[in-house]
Amino acid sequence: MNASERRRTITELAKKNKELTIEQLQLQFGVSDVTLRRDLDILESQGYLRRVRGGAVLNSSPQLEIRLQEKLGQNNALKREIAKVAASLVEDGQVVMLSGGTTTQYIARELCQKKDITIVTPAINIATEVVGYDTVNLVVIGGIVRRNSYVASGHMADEALITMNADYAFVGVDGVDILAGFTTPNLMESRTDRTMLHTVTQPVIVADHSKFEKVAFSPVARLDEVALLITDSEAPENYIEQLQEAGCKVLSAHRNSSKF
Repeated sequence: MNASERRRTITELAKKNKELTIEQLQLQFGVSDVTLRRDLDILESQGYLRRVRGGAVLNSSPQLEIRLQEKLGQNNALKREIAKVAASLVEDGQVVMLSGGTTTQYIARELCQKKDITIVTPAINIATEVVGYDTVNLVVIGGIVRRNSYVASGHMADEALITMNADYAFVGVDGVDILAGFTTPNLMESRTDRTMLHTVTQPVIVADHSKFEKVAFSPVARLDEVALLITDSEAPENYIEQLQEAGCKVLSAHRNSSKF
């Protein structure tokens, strides 16, 4: 049984038993407690379980995503740090693609201080932020708009993106994991994010350290598929080192933000 099958089985067991212990799971699967704790952590990050002492319980009201308005109140200072670093890489006159999300919304605000910037985005909240600025040429990508994220995604968005060239893509994710890479909860949005990353010269992931060691439902990219991960000043150095050893270049806000 591989890891995905084991986690799926653990979820089914939780639905039947309501509460699981590490000892019970060791008897069931014959793997180490370290492996099982990692499984439970991943399932908690995906909203299926809630970790308790010695095991986990079924999450009776799973929430794979947090509404955008709720996210806007989380880690604001750290997201602004990331936004300033991201914007410092962009030169006047360049074309930038921005995925949906609150970190990318802060990046949009920083980019408005540049000259003759073109912003391409499927996110309604970002379009609203920048549409009034004379310094910005705005291109809005259409598609099916999801209420939780205000992002248009689907085949219409993907087909539009592949017709464009851009200098940078800044893509926000919900999970950053050594093995799973960069992930997000929604299948359609992850495909649009992947399309964006593959279209540009410099594909960049932006994520604050609260996303570290979390795995969401749908993959966006492997660690070595992007040019850079930008994170905040509170990101743990040991995990940054692990990410770099796995092939991901990382730039945190307290480090030198020179061109890469």
